[in-house]
Amino acid sequence: MTEFYTGKIENGKLVTTHVRTLSQATMLACPFVIMEPSHYREDGSCKCDDAEERAMMIAEWEYSAEDFANIPLR
Repeated sequence: MTEFYTGKIENGKLVTTHVRTLSQATMLACPFVIMEPSHYREDGSCKCDDAEERAMMIAEWEYSAEDFANIPLR
């Protein structure tokens, strides 16, 4: 299991908040093995087949449309 947290400094101390826990199998099922908790739906499936997520990945994460050639949209 991989646990994701956010953190911030308050009064000189690190304060963390648990965001989500994902199994390694869940992340390994993603074609790109993305380690960003928001990339996964509640059912554990990755969003590589989601048009909005794909557009963001191309615009912000430097993927290309060709990277998704074998991944049909939902």
